[in-house]
Amino acid sequence: MMSGASTALGWLFGAWLAAVAAPPTSAAQTLLRADELRAYAAAMGGRKADALAAVQRARDAAAAPVAEGDSGWDLTPQYAALVRFGLWDEMLAALPPDPRRLGLTAGYLYARGVALAARGRLPEAEATLTQLRALAAQAPPGIAAGANTLDAVVEVAAAIVAARIAASAYRSGDAIALLRQAVAADDRLAADQPADWFFPPRDLLGAQLLEAGQAAEAESVYREDLRRQPGSGWALYGLAQALQAQGRSQAAAAVRRQFAQAWKHADVRLVASAFWFAGPDTTSCECQREPLVEAPAGR
Repeated sequence: MMSGASTALGWLFGAWLAAVAAPPTSAAQTLLRADELRAYAAAMGGRKADALAAVQRARDAAAAPVAEGDSGWDLTPQYAALVRFGLWDEMLAALPPDPRRLGLTAGYLYARGVALAARGRLPEAEATLTQLRALAAQAPPGIAAGANTLDAVVEVAAAIVAARIAASAYRSGDAIALLRQAVAADDRLAADQPADWFFPPRDLLGAQLLEAGQAAEAESVYREDLRRQPGSGWALYGLAQALQAQGRSQAAAAVRRQFAQAWKHADVRLVASAFWFAGPDTTSCECQREPLVEAPAGR
């Protein structure tokens, strides 16, 4: 069986082949796509510094003149990476983008809504969610967001913001239902390399299910996540927690060994398959966060 690190590297090599085989684009677009691939792969492997450096290079391209028909969606990893790593205050400090870039603005509103809700600022998060939905409703039909339409990616975004609001308000059942909607919307997206949605909503759903004590359901979610994203350290971590919560210690230990391989170059400490919590997140760094499910001592 291939290790988590090997399967993740295999995905990256496949994505690189797809990128170089794609029709020729401008030099700027080629560089942007390369940084997208680096950011996506680094985030999947828990390499926060590398992911943020890649999105910084992409963010530098945001100052370029707006091309006709460019929604700016390809620049949204600069916001999605902050959500991925739970950097709520950094996201809240980010300035809004050029409003002509509807895709980029949608990505900003999504990430800001999640960050506001994660910090417990629920009325502001609700207002941001309303803005996100209004943007999608008022946008010209068929506007592109990568290989998809803006409407399609906002379906994922709005469901996640609404779920984060519900989770921060301790409405676990609503959060689970909304995250299932986000997963279904993400599954409907057209394939692209890297994916137009920066990280799998299943990582969020699995964490919420574990918070709700539904470990067997969480296990199923993580196994499907790994089928789609082989070698993902986030999903492996969640799967180990789900197995441990069911008392399946030997199986959990085996998955933790896979996780250790997948995470060997990471610079972030996980406590769940995503930075996702019951109630507002009042911590200032991952070092202050407690795991959803504790591993046995010495494992």
